[in-house]
Amino acid sequence: MARRRKRSSELEDWIGALSKLPWQFCVALAVAAYIVFAALAQMPVANPDGLEDMGATFASQIAQTAGMILQYLAPAVLLIAALVSWLAKRHRARLLSDVENRSDAAGLLEMTWREFEQLVHAAFERDGYSVQSTADGPDGGVDLVLRRNGESFLVQCKQWRANKIGVGVIRELFGVMAARGAVGGFVVGIGEFTKAAREFAEGRNISLVNALEMMERIPEPPSLEPAAAVKAKPNPECPRCGTAMVLRTAKRGVNAGRTFYGCSNYPACKQIVEANQA
Repeated sequence: MARRRKRSSELEDWIGALSKLPWQFCVALAVAAYIVFAALAQMPVANPDGLEDMGATFASQIAQTAGMILQYLAPAVLLIAALVSWLAKRHRARLLSDVENRSDAAGLLEMTWREFEQLVHAAFERDGYSVQSTADGPDGGVDLVLRRNGESFLVQCKQWRANKIGVGVIRELFGVMAARGAVGGFVVGIGEFTKAAREFAEGRNISLVNALEMMERIPEPPSLEPAAAVKAKPNPECPRCGTAMVLRTAKRGVNAGRTFYGCSNYPACKQIVEANQA
């Protein structure tokens, strides 16, 4: 009996992990799984001519048996995961709609940490990002991974009711961004950000987002589009790799129009320097 409960739990873990994928992807995987395992199930098993052929015959029999079982089991698990993913997306959309219809933060404060993360997830989906959840706890470091136009962004969700969000959170995210090669990041919170947090985020492609304002639109980190070079003084060298830097201008988001120096070795080096600090 205990073994049966363990097997059920493992199956639920698989469904939970797969349901974090887009439901369309789960459906496509289900079709592919059926085709692959059905082909295994129909694989002929040759009679061995001697002892030396017994190993190959035994292996083909195992593959055929596995195919007979998995041609139905694997697609069923993937389709259940697709349904869970689709229902979760509908739930996130309803959360977003409910909050958008309110003009204060009361609805955000009444949410659980998981609902708050789902709300942020839905807001990024609405704004055209491909979103994947990563954390199962109230604070697993990076909570969401965003992808758009071939670039990845990391998100931390902070549903703090009393304390201001300090610089430690921003430093943590910046370190993970560097380790994973993300081009930008977002810290989304209900409360205010400290002055130190804002100063550290400035120039590091990290946007500090008020959750209530996010319901209207999400600011984007500055895009690294090249701008005209400044002729008044030579461009500085990159403090990280020593390569000459190029003057760039943010094209989108709350930082649109702001100029900064970006490393000419981008994307291998993502160091940026404020234009007024060079």
